[in-house]
Amino acid sequence: MNRGASKWAVTGWHHLSFERPEDWSIGAVSGDFTTGYLRLDDTEMPRFELRWERTRGREAPDQVVARYIKNLTGKGGKKAPPVKIRRDLALIKDESVLADRTVEGFHWRTEGPEPLQAYGCLWMCETCGRTVFAQVLGRGGESMMTRASRLLSTLDDHARGDTATWAVYGLRIELPADCVLKHHSFMTGRIELTFQRGGARLELLRMSLAEMHLEGRTFPDWFQDNYGSEIDVWIDDAGPTGGHPSIGGTGQGLDPDTVHSRMAWLPWRRPRKKPLSCRGWHCIDGNRLYVLRHLDESHRSEFLDEIAGTVVCH
Repeated sequence: MNRGASKWAVTGWHHLSFERPEDWSIGAVSGDFTTGYLRLDDTEMPRFELRWERTRGREAPDQVVARYIKNLTGKGGKKAPPVKIRRDLALIKDESVLADRTVEGFHWRTEGPEPLQAYGCLWMCETCGRTVFAQVLGRGGESMMTRASRLLSTLDDHARGDTATWAVYGLRIELPADCVLKHHSFMTGRIELTFQRGGARLELLRMSLAEMHLEGRTFPDWFQDNYGSEIDVWIDDAGPTGGHPSIGGTGQGLDPDTVHSRMAWLPWRRPRKKPLSCRGWHCIDGNRLYVLRHLDESHRSEFLDEIAGTVVCH
């Protein structure tokens, strides 16, 4: 663990948000709002694990902790080193964090030549109805309780107010709490997030190595080359977004949910179009390109303005 790292950043995913060391990045992610898993790694090893699931009936927190730890200790088989476990640790000191939760803190440590340890907590939230299991991992010789307590004390499991934070890989956006993540793609140099809100669809694209994609073009020229076919009315100065000038427009965009790969020639299987609002900008500071697309029958172009204003891109 890099003890010199002092900067912390926010991660937000399916209404779960927390602060973590800036050099920890997503190593694995799966699931949805109801049940899922998120892991953060540094350059050495996994550093943080977060699991969530719907709370099962009246199962007590200590029983849930026992179930998780049994699963943990049982994975190694008979040849695995023994595990020492401490429970009922008060890792979260802030009473406001504990207000609507039943929490149990714990610590485990493996024996053997290369010991590992973790400080974690499990709670059941009455507000969102989810059980959350979180643990900060480290090597046996590391002093990590303070850092683990700090991270766990920032962990929240549901939106506060009308918006929720989505934050990954240095990208942060605030969306209405009823926006549901339908698709995500984390590729080297490219992040795609697709949300649904009722019948509306919101797409966010971030591309790294901007100059490589621009290929000597200005950003407006690149944007028009890639999105001009679906824009009827252009807005050359759509206002500052993330601290940068942006370009945008409105028009008609294909609804991906109506695009069929089989028998697409049939009239009733032809793709349908929806009113589209689109905006893009070049983040020079981060050397990245951003595009927001909003497909909505109600054609609320001001909604995209509101969303774009929440983006933190560098």
